[in-house]
Amino acid sequence: MDTLFLEYRDPIFGIIIFFAIVFIIAFLNYWWGVFKSKEERYNIEQFIKRFEVMADANEYKKLLDEFSISSESLGLLAHSYSKSGEYEKTIGIYLIALKRVKSKEEKQYFLFELGKTYFKAGFLRRSTDILIELLRLYPRHKEALKLLMVIYEQLKEYVRALEVMDSLEELGVEVNSEKNFVKALQVLNDSSKTNQKKYEVLTELTKKEPLVGRILFEFAKKEVLDFDMDLVNANSVLDLLWESDIKIIKNSSQMLSKAILSAKEGGKIPQGAPFELEILAVLKKQNYTKATIGFEYTCTCCKGTFPVHFYRCPSCYTLKNPYISILLIKNEHEKYYTF
Repeated sequence: MDTLFLEYRDPIFGIIIFFAIVFIIAFLNYWWGVFKSKEERYNIEQFIKRFEVMADANEYKKLLDEFSISSESLGLLAHSYSKSGEYEKTIGIYLIALKRVKSKEEKQYFLFELGKTYFKAGFLRRSTDILIELLRLYPRHKEALKLLMVIYEQLKEYVRALEVMDSLEELGVEVNSEKNFVKALQVLNDSSKTNQKKYEVLTELTKKEPLVGRILFEFAKKEVLDFDMDLVNANSVLDLLWESDIKIIKNSSQMLSKAILSAKEGGKIPQGAPFELEILAVLKKQNYTKATIGFEYTCTCCKGTFPVHFYRCPSCYTLKNPYISILLIKNEHEKYYTF
């Protein structure tokens, strides 16, 4: 019986079998890759058709379709339109580019830019659909997950936002601040909790994430709850302190709170207080009421400056306490203004 299978014990025969198996696996893997690439391209084409309604009305669309413009040129053209706020044209160009590109990197780039453009244009649901499609094809796209997290936050879909954060954590991204911030928003919108319970939860979150302190302060002021001002950094609520009652300001032992109190009452300004508050305190002593202070808010990441407070920067979408600048301005309502 052994003699019948003697040839199978030949080392040359074993090597031939090994290379044959390797060749078959490589051959199948190649054609599987071709099949998946065609399927991916077909899925993208079908997906794009859902968003072509807006772009079809553009006169330049046919011109761009007819000429073989490179994807790099299309990307630059779309970027310039996006900079000038012409999002409809930007979207049309990205849709044309997605039909032409073949490499995985280009598909990722144009899908993400398309989703980002819809987000900037205010079409949050469309942006969500595109980002989810992008993540279906390329699940480890960190920037797409970050933008999707911001969109869910703006849509007040906090459970989904937290799910996206879990995915980012798996990819090694630090999202503790975002998690605590979204949990705070979730608490505020939870109608099943009493105001006292909300206050307690927000207090615990403030201890973990200082950014939540402003939310806690705003909530306590709105609901007229007893509030320990030393729970929050006065610098992060400087504008709110200025608009608060004297009683609330007196409850804080921080230097900035004392400076605000002095500026309102014309007292002695503590050392190290902002110069604008010193000027206002001096003017108050002279019974001059035509001056007050205003505020500007600067993102500590992109340095963008805005006239209203934000938690997440409107420009770079970073979640951080903005730097609050004090501006000495004319009091337009000095007749009715009370310190």
